[in-house]
Amino acid sequence: MNSALDVMALSEEVERDSQSGKLSKDLLVQGNTLYGINPVHPELIERITPDGRRTLGQWRDGEFDAEVSLLPNY
Repeated sequence: MNSALDVMALSEEVERDSQSGKLSKDLLVQGNTLYGINPVHPELIERITPDGRRTLGQWRDGEFDAEVSLLPNY
């Protein structure tokens, strides 16, 4: 059985899930740590851990160096 991958449908699903926040939530539930740009502090990297902690920092010597812990959004 040979099934073709519909790349366009997959990319649309990823875009939709990313914009809705579902992709991030699913990745965190699976135990992944996420990194991205914080819109308020774009000069820093934001790390979100599976337990919901958000930390701002920078990469130094191949490791994330936390500088500021953020309060969770409720």
